[in-house]
This record gives sequence, C-alpha cells and structure tokens, in this order.
Amino acid sequence: MKTREQIVVELAKSIGFDLVGITEASVLKDHIENSLATYELNYLNGMPWLNKERLIKGGSPDQLLVNPKSVIVVGVNYKKNNSETYRSTDTNGKIAMYAQWEDYHLIIKKMLKEYKAILQEELAIEMDGRIFVDDGSLLEKGFAEKAGLGWFGKHTNIINPIYGSWIFLGALVTDLELTPDKAVKKNCGKCELCIIGCPTNAIVSPYQLDANKCISFLTIENKGAIPYELRPLMGDWIFGCDICQDICPVNDKSDMPQNMMFTEKTTSYLDLVEILYMSQEQFSIRFSRSPIKRAKLRGLQRNACVALGNSKQKEGISALIKTLKNNESELVRGHSAWALGEINTMECQNALKLCLEYEEDQFVIDEINQALSLK
Repeated sequence: MKTREQIVVELAKSIGFDLVGITEASVLKDHIENSLATYELNYLNGMPWLNKERLIKGGSPDQLLVNPKSVIVVGVNYKKNNSETYRSTDTNGKIAMYAQWEDYHLIIKKMLKEYKAILQEELAIEMDGRIFVDDGSLLEKGFAEKAGLGWFGKHTNIINPIYGSWIFLGALVTDLELTPDKAVKKNCGKCELCIIGCPTNAIVSPYQLDANKCISFLTIENKGAIPYELRPLMGDWIFGCDICQDICPVNDKSDMPQNMMFTEKTTSYLDLVEILYMSQEQFSIRFSRSPIKRAKLRGLQRNACVALGNSKQKEGISALIKTLKNNESELVRGHSAWALGEINTMECQNALKLCLEYEEDQFVIDEINQALSLK
C-alpha cells in the first residue's frame, strides 16, 4: 500500500511537475530575518508591496492558512535551447528565458488547482489548502530549500542539482500532515562567478541582492527613469536578465525539460524598432499571455531606447527621433533623447536641438540637455 507521501509525489509528477518536495509548515525564522535585513538595507526599494508585514507573513504559514501542517513545493524546468541566430549588431533586445514562455503564473496555478483536486480525491479526505505561485506572500524559495528542491545560490535563486536554477516554483500550503523531505546538502562552495559576472554589481555579497541595481528589476518592476549610471551597464537586455544564471556552472550542465508544459510566446530577442512603433493595442494582443505584459508598453519602449543607445546602431536613429517627437509618454521620450545622445551623429544632435525648442516636459528637457552636454 502506498504512503500518503508517495501519492503526493506520484500525482505531482503525473500532472507534469518535474520536482516535488514536502516540508513542515513551520515558521522560517532564518529566511524572515534575512529578508528583513535586506529590507532594512533598502535593497527592496521600488517594490512597496514587499514590506515588513508581508515578509514576516511570507515565512509564517500559520498566517496564511488555518492550522497548516505541510507545504508541498513543486518545480517545473523551463530551460530552453536558444539556437536562434543573434548578432549584437542587430537592432534586437534580449528577453530573459523565463519570459520566452507563456506566463508561468497562469500555467502553474492551473496545474496546482488540478493537483489539489486530484490529491483530495485520491486520498479520499477533506483537505484545506492554499496555492502560491510567486504572486502572494509566501517565501517560496525558502520553503523550496527546506523541502529539498535545491540550495540557495549566491545569486539568491534556488539551484537544483539536475535542473540548475531554470525552475519555476509553486507551493500548496495544506492542513494535510505529511512526513517532510530532507534539505539538499549542497552549496556553491567557493564559486562566485555570478557575483563577478553581474554588470551592475547587484549581487553585493553572497546571498545578498540589491534589487535597485538588478537589470531584471530595472527592466520590469521599475516604473520610472533608469538611473544614468546604470543605463550603459544594461547592454541589450529589455526584459529581465539571465547573466547570473548563464554563468552558473550548474546551469551549464543542467538537463533540458522532459515535460513541455508551456507554449513558446517569443524568441530570445525582440526587434527594438518594432517595439518603438508598437501601439497599445498591438502590445496588449501580442503579450496578453506573456510575462512581458508586466513591464507595460511604456516600460518596454523605455527599455528599447536604452538598448538602442547602448548598441550605437544607426539603424535605430529614425525610430528614436520619431519616438522623441511623438511618443505620448514623457518617460519614453526622455530615454529616447538619452539614446540619441549615445549614438551621437549629426542627425541625432540636430533632432535633439529641434525637439528642445517645443518640448514642455521638464524631465524630457533635462534628458535632452544632458544628451547635448555630453558632446
């Protein structure tokens, strides 16, 4: 006769989860303390929802469910063989690997709802439970480590021995009493490639990330202007960043997905000029089920301007000039001015001077003057 734990694991695998682990629903004191320390250092600025109350709640299952006993943590491998031809001389912008698939929040939540229903039916019990997929208070990575799915990398992602850090996480907090799994007894050792490789120095020390400097934060969660000093360091990333994961030796050897649970939504890059000409309707239709929608159109266009400025590609000048003249968002117009200043041809300078004559927004005016003053 199968144990409850065996049924829990087998059902999860049958639905399509690559990883499944069980841990007790106890308070994650160490993780809460580490999260609060990060908060106190102002490393979470720009994400107001990550306040003290939420961080404490995230590591306290008893604040998320009445009488919780266990946390079932699942993982799906999302590694992709990006074999498309990509040249840094193209007017293209890079997309983080996770965002090349259909929005994982939608898919994994649907899988977990199905899993919860089947598990309850199979065990023939009334079971209370709450689902989390990186969209609630739960500190999924902390419980994933405790459930044996992997260890914390120095880049703050969970690393699995087989799949590396290319894993989507989800969790089911439940009142079902289960025997917990053991944590993985591994760590990154002396390796600090992710720390060394981060272009913005966002990984300030092992296991400590300053989100304000992270390219993923800057291109997605940051809704305002990107700091001047960080723009040149972003390269051609326009949504997220994989540098710290690409450079990880474990990821280099990690397996490809066995379960194709996701539909590909985009390639590993997007055309920057096309983004600048994109309407709100086109954006909404194209990225309706993609994580990229989180950046919103003006955020993606802002990022495209920065990438074009860093590329120095003259093919992007015309689109940047039209953006500076006509884009409704002052945020986008300002970053297009910066990009034109970086490319710095006579055509760029003339366009900047012309737009300065009729631009009324102070942020854009300042960006134009800054771009012209660099010449």
